[in-house]
Amino acid sequence: MKTKQIVTLLAAVCLVTGLAGCGGSNNNTGNNTANSNSTQTTTDSSNTSTNTTDTAANTATNNTTDNQATTTPDKKLEISSIQGTWASPLPDPNGNGAKMINDKFNVDLKSQFVPYDEYANKLPVVMAAGDLPDMIGMEGVDANFVKWAKQGAFLPLNDYIDKYDAIKSIPKSVWDAVTVDGKIYAIPNYFPAKYGKKPIIRKDWLDNLGLSMPTTYDELKKVAIAFAKNDPDKNGKNDTLGLGLAKSIVYGAWMGAEWDSGWYNKNDKGQLIPGNISEGFKKQVTLLRDLYKEGAISKDWAVTKSADARKDFFAGKTGIYYEQPYDISETRFKQLKETNPTAELAVIPPFTQDDGQQGFIGLPGYYELHSLNANLKDDPDKINRILEMINYFMTFIPVDQRNDQNPEFDWQHGGVGKGYNMENGVALDIDGAFSEMPETYLGVRYWAPTDEDTQPAMVLQDPFTKSFVQSAVDLLKNTKTYLDPVNRVHSDLLYAKVSELDQAVSEHTTKMIVGQESVDDWDKMVQEYLSKGGQDIIDQVNQLLTDSGIQGEWK
Repeated sequence: MKTKQIVTLLAAVCLVTGLAGCGGSNNNTGNNTANSNSTQTTTDSSNTSTNTTDTAANTATNNTTDNQATTTPDKKLEISSIQGTWASPLPDPNGNGAKMINDKFNVDLKSQFVPYDEYANKLPVVMAAGDLPDMIGMEGVDANFVKWAKQGAFLPLNDYIDKYDAIKSIPKSVWDAVTVDGKIYAIPNYFPAKYGKKPIIRKDWLDNLGLSMPTTYDELKKVAIAFAKNDPDKNGKNDTLGLGLAKSIVYGAWMGAEWDSGWYNKNDKGQLIPGNISEGFKKQVTLLRDLYKEGAISKDWAVTKSADARKDFFAGKTGIYYEQPYDISETRFKQLKETNPTAELAVIPPFTQDDGQQGFIGLPGYYELHSLNANLKDDPDKINRILEMINYFMTFIPVDQRNDQNPEFDWQHGGVGKGYNMENGVALDIDGAFSEMPETYLGVRYWAPTDEDTQPAMVLQDPFTKSFVQSAVDLLKNTKTYLDPVNRVHSDLLYAKVSELDQAVSEHTTKMIVGQESVDDWDKMVQEYLSKGGQDIIDQVNQLLTDSGIQGEWK
């Protein structure tokens, strides 16, 4: 990723192996192109104003009756697109799903799919060539998106949005992310703000050791050390760790917004600052240093891949890690329960902060977006046809109606037995059947009226996974979520410099944790960050926030 915003988004949206390893084979998101397997990234707000919530709720009730595409308009239109995908194998551009779209919407769809690990290099070449397709997909907002928008490559969409009920239900906090100089240049895809990575703990280990759920960093330290030293799994062996940690401090030990890497804390000037140079983050690093000294985290964590740290947790070797209750693979949970029959998991509730708040930083409220070619400005028929299709696939179908008895859902997923099968009342995608599903070809997900409406537990089969997800959803329903305002503005300095600055901070904090540098040198590290361009970023970001009237919000 080239920018902090996408890094932040994906860190929370994705599972440790990346988005390709994120999803199960259920119809939780309504988009198999991005969900073939989907971190803060993420990561995610569907909080809407009263009128848009009512609209979305009405849409959900009526499914697609009001928003359904007008069947076979008179004029057949050729519509071209390019988008990244995690699907493997790649969908066939001429697959049955594409043919179904062509018939329903009277179009000739020309789709180009590019693996996401190649897309960051491919898309700039396409953009530079100038002969753009009608629809351009991106994984998130970055410096290139802003540059291309300012250069006039994308069509401003402000005048079209209110014509489409599902599209206009997108909240302002998400629209801001794809708005440049007051113009909306993309339609984002839904991803819930609440359901990014959260700290989870082996509750059965707590019970075995007579410990309570930690509520402070002092308590967390005691629990993690006990997990490493007091045989929490009662197997008589010294073979457990307190907390799973991987290189680049993934995922760390943040227990709420104050200690996270987002823009929540302020400096002595009252400016918002990036979390990784805050006093809150220092507290997290101090804890990790202490745990490292006590052997409660792996001695090799600084060279450990995140996939391996996750594997250790689900093998029953680690007591605390980070997982999301949305769009997850049931396989890992089943493996944990099979090898550890008494295992119980719970989300650690956020700790009470120094300012009295208690909650997690949320994801940006979206993952992936679609822009339209600016050259379409003189072709209103094609603009409306494209938006009609996007609106159709975005129109929310309640989870309990996603089955073979719902004709819209059945059609979007290619038909039962072709694109999906029904098992215990749940629609499960057929492996490798992307080309059978019309939904694959637009890459659009249902826009849920609220995060709770996604009902992630309802689409799961495994009882252990289902129980964990439902307990997490129940907890998060009454837990505050902080919407990081920096996801809503575009700082060219942040785009240009933040990766290098963050890398330097990561190197220093890693050394602090393993004892090669002292945590007492924290202020020195911060001054280095500020002097090498960090203060300029902070100044620009805060000015943009002031000019836009945007600030951090608790929801």
